[in-house]
Amino acid sequence: MAIQARRRAPTSQGIGVIRFLVETINELRKVVWPTPQELYRYTLVVVVTVSVIALFIAAVDLGLGQLTSHFIYAPGSTG
Repeated sequence: MAIQARRRAPTSQGIGVIRFLVETINELRKVVWPTPQELYRYTLVVVVTVSVIALFIAAVDLGLGQLTSHFIYAPGSTG
């Protein structure tokens, strides 16, 4: 029993691109977009969070730099 391969109707790439764009637009219509107030709040949360993390990383970097320089470049050490 031979299995026949499915044959698609010949399609050009232009039709595929149009189908993709139509499906994309249809999906974007389903999106619940944030209100300007929500967008402002979310942006503020992201900026504050990134700033706090950046300050923490800077503090740890500065602390480790001071600690290592104290042991490596301590006055009176030979080297």
